[in-house]
Amino acid sequence: MINLIKLELKKIFKKRSFLILTIIFIMYAILTNVIYKTISFNEMTEEIDIAELKEINKSLDLNNSEDKETYIINLTNIEVYELKNKEKDNTAKFLIDNYLWDLIYAKNENLYGLKEENKEHDINLEITNVLNKINDNDWEYFTKQELQELKNKFDGADLKNKEKLEELIKLEEYRLDNKLGYDNDNYLCEAINTLKRDIVEYYNLVNKNSLTKNEEERLLDLKETREINKYILDNKVDINNSNSLRAVLKNFPNEFGLFILIYIVMISGTIVSEEFNKGTIKFLLTKPYKRSKILTAKLLTVLLLIPLIIIIMSLLEVIVGGLILGFDTLNVPILLYNNGLDTLIVRNIFVHLVFILLGNLPIYVVLGIICFMLSTITVSSSAAITITFLFYLVSNVISNLVLMYKIKFLNLFISLHWDFTYLMTYENNPFDFSVLLSLIVIGLYISVILGVTYIYFNKKDVKNV
Repeated sequence: MINLIKLELKKIFKKRSFLILTIIFIMYAILTNVIYKTISFNEMTEEIDIAELKEINKSLDLNNSEDKETYIINLTNIEVYELKNKEKDNTAKFLIDNYLWDLIYAKNENLYGLKEENKEHDINLEITNVLNKINDNDWEYFTKQELQELKNKFDGADLKNKEKLEELIKLEEYRLDNKLGYDNDNYLCEAINTLKRDIVEYYNLVNKNSLTKNEEERLLDLKETREINKYILDNKVDINNSNSLRAVLKNFPNEFGLFILIYIVMISGTIVSEEFNKGTIKFLLTKPYKRSKILTAKLLTVLLLIPLIIIIMSLLEVIVGGLILGFDTLNVPILLYNNGLDTLIVRNIFVHLVFILLGNLPIYVVLGIICFMLSTITVSSSAAITITFLFYLVSNVISNLVLMYKIKFLNLFISLHWDFTYLMTYENNPFDFSVLLSLIVIGLYISVILGVTYIYFNKKDVKNV
């Protein structure tokens, strides 16, 4: 058996198609890593159409109270946008958004509504003061001001609000201690801003007596976000860096899953059929081996090559990605939140990659065995490969249909059971099946497929091949 497997492996690795596919994969890996290096996946820019706002304001009637309010808001947005557009520093843009908007709105409200001269003077003085602080990059002035306001509120707050205010105070103290400013491109600033953004909603849900299902799900999301961002601040690691080798490896199955599948169907779809097409099957059958042993050797070769190909592809990606993106982010962990245990899981990137690939392994095994069966029965490599890919596409469609429409008679379809990545990422099974049921379904499919394959191969007439 071992000698037969060695013989099969030699034949596969000597194939020109295998070498060509590997070269194509390396080129694809290079392209993928270049894209990760040059594109920011997290970049979200809010663009305001100034010309459109100006046109809208021209059509508004300032004698109408609703139109006047719209006019003031639009005018404020225009002025704030123009101020931000002059700045290159992210901290300055943040401060203009958060500390000047209300002042400029108050100025415009007074100009077009209240028309109080003393108030106009005071507002303009305050705007000038804030602009001077922003131009001097004195972001600490605003942080200390906010910190003092929070402390004043804390002294007179009830127990429920004190917990929230205490957390906000610690965040601003962290900002000062670490000289962070308000640069959204800084991952520590982003973590602080995210925690501050969600804190009111989080404590409102925590302190609510009864939650709806949607509120419970939202609370779990908030808990996960909070724990991850607290970890970022405590350990000062940038886990959201999308322009890194770590990010590529984290998304390895999504980025390179198609290539894994191509390798598998190329091997399993030709390993039997080529023997018939070339006539070498007669030579194999003259050896002192039973037909079932020959077929088993080929099947074991396919099953052995599936994890081997995944390992080779992963190593190639590490080398290619490291040369393009650098190896420095490989020590940054993957953070996963376990809702059941209400705890944060810290995982090494390579351990995470192994877990995710293990979760996807049943997909590749089942598709490999299906293609192996088709190769044996049809004796056509092209037919086996084409039908397997079609089956994979149809399987994805069926899975989506079941998720959308809860079609119960499809509950035993294989694609609803062959993906175990949810176990590796501590998520809920989207189809609500138990692991045992999924394993039984996969086992039954494989048993039937292999049973048909062996029966057909043992009875097949090879005299005219």
